Amino acid sequence: MTVYYESTILRAGEEAQDMVDGGVVILYADPIPDALESVSVVHSPAAKPEREVRVGDIFRLGDAEIELTAVGERAHENLQTLGHIVVYLNPDEGTTLLPGAVHGRGTVSLPAAGATLTLSGGSTT
Repeated sequence: MTVYYESTILRAGEEAQDMVDGGVVILYADPIPDALESVSVVHSPAAKPEREVRVGDIFRLGDAEIELTAVGERAHENLQTLGHIVVYLNPDEGTTLLPGAVHGRGTVSLPAAGATLTLSGGSTT
């Protein structure tokens, strides 16, 4: 699989652990709106994504690996313009997919500053 997006974790808001424990990872590139800082994992992208986010792609956050099972219609646009994406981990069947979100299978821990975030998949075209 080819890595098409890479970023470095800068910090996690004081409520980000609660979100991760609840199966939700909110990622936002710096600079981040004040209203979202406390619940987000803030990162610094190396570059814009080389292609759109797709079902079957692999989302890696530190040592954790998540297979994407659904991709909202605005997820790629939000990632490209804001570095923002919301990952719902192991959602119940029938859970509504929000436009800017992705669903995935797997588990993650709250990443430490300096950890790497990547998205990878097949062809970059």
